[in-house]
Amino acid sequence: MHHFYQQSGLYCAIFAPTKLMRNSIDRVLQMHLSRKVMRVLDPACGPGLWLAHFAAQGAEVAGSDIEPSAIEQATKLLPKRGVRVMVGDMRRPPDELGADFNCVINLDNSIGHLADYNDVAEHFASIRQRLAPRGVYLVGLALRERTDRIPQGIVYERGPIDIPGGGFAALRTETLGLQPKTRCERIRQIIITANVKDTPTVIAEQYDLLTFTFEMLKDILMAAGGFELLGCYDATDEDLPPKPFRKGAGDVLLVLRRADGLQKRAGKKVGKKMGKKMGKKAAAKSPKKPTTSATAATPTRSRTAARSTRRT
Repeated sequence: MHHFYQQSGLYCAIFAPTKLMRNSIDRVLQMHLSRKVMRVLDPACGPGLWLAHFAAQGAEVAGSDIEPSAIEQATKLLPKRGVRVMVGDMRRPPDELGADFNCVINLDNSIGHLADYNDVAEHFASIRQRLAPRGVYLVGLALRERTDRIPQGIVYERGPIDIPGGGFAALRTETLGLQPKTRCERIRQIIITANVKDTPTVIAEQYDLLTFTFEMLKDILMAAGGFELLGCYDATDEDLPPKPFRKGAGDVLLVLRRADGLQKRAGKKVGKKMGKKMGKKAAAKSPKKPTTSATAATPTRSRTAARSTRRT
């Protein structure tokens, strides 16, 4: 687990959703839900930033995260009533969180942190079981074909911003491009702090994020039981403009709904196909262990950008 992700207070301050992003998510949900958001699940909730947004609207919220310190922070952040958060694996959120959610939300390519495509298929199958009829799943991910390239460079900067409790911090996220063997996007993230209690001056870490070819994603969704695509939006723009769902679409936010009534024979056929394909992918992938360092550095001037790899 990333050292920065364990700094939940710092994480909350830097990655609190902007007003524009909150309004955009609300707009997308209004377009695709037949009723208002009633029950929300976030399977990678972190310190509960998005759960807090929906709880403030009167929804019942539930979430899980593999990082205990994030769940501890979420418990402090969220109201006491109508909330259930606990430590759990994104592949299959704890059964104690319940089911029949009319909204599941998983933004900012959190799904890319899973170890391999078998984990992704397990995740989608589990989420499908948790959705209420006509419920929707908002999931952020990256669609990249095998011939695609990502230019190396800065993709997100924020700060300096004041940190509750004292001090300030700034963040820079860089992409090192797609890795030839694994087709993962390699990310380098640098957080610079000053006078923040119990926090290194610099937190520098590197990790890989899964990407998906167009056909691979369709196979995974079918193997998980089937989803209907309701909408596709550009995740590099906080206004979330519509974007065509096609090969090489890049960073997108998909709105999915459980597709019922699929033929069992077709599901089994695709499942076998994906089992072979994902088994080969998993064998070829390198372990996704982030490298983390804490050293001194000089803050740089920051700018804002829409695209990020943050987990909220």
